[in-house]
Amino acid sequence: MAAPHLARSWVHAFRLAETSAPWWAPAHRTISEGVFRGSIAAHPVIVVQTIHRLPELGIPQVCFVGHSNVGKSSLINALVFGKEIARPSDAPGRTRHLFVFDLGRQLSLVDLPGYGFAKVNSRLRSDFEALVEAYLERSEGLRRVVCLVDASVGLKREDTRFWNRVQESGRKLMVVLTKVDKCHVEDLHKSV
Repeated sequence: MAAPHLARSWVHAFRLAETSAPWWAPAHRTISEGVFRGSIAAHPVIVVQTIHRLPELGIPQVCFVGHSNVGKSSLINALVFGKEIARPSDAPGRTRHLFVFDLGRQLSLVDLPGYGFAKVNSRLRSDFEALVEAYLERSEGLRRVVCLVDASVGLKREDTRFWNRVQESGRKLMVVLTKVDKCHVEDLHKSV
């Protein structure tokens, strides 16, 4: 007997109107459009030396993290219906700071530096790690850590190490596979 396949192996982030799923009911669409199509405020850039300036506005924060070039910026931009608030790049290590975007004073999206592939000196890499650690420890509004994994590359040691750190801190973790459109469906199901 053949192994079962998921009904839909992936959702195209830029064509959600084509998506039909129980979690994408009309009521959910209305709520998400109100939040994600609304006004966006960007806060000053945060580095490890300025983490004490992290905005705490009493609204939930969702942060995005993963390897360099995994698609964090593209996912954030897709969530806000294609507005380019996070700058994607083909060069690993483009995001070197913590960026906070407030959506209508209802939700904050936080873009964290990537780990792994960035060709930076060890001091800068150490600063990236310290910034992420400080953010996980200090953020009072953090409700979810979204860790992106490139499905065409697979899970790396840094991913599982980071997941352990998130779970040790008591934060809620969500894993999102990116670039699944580059994978054959059967290979994707085997790796999941």
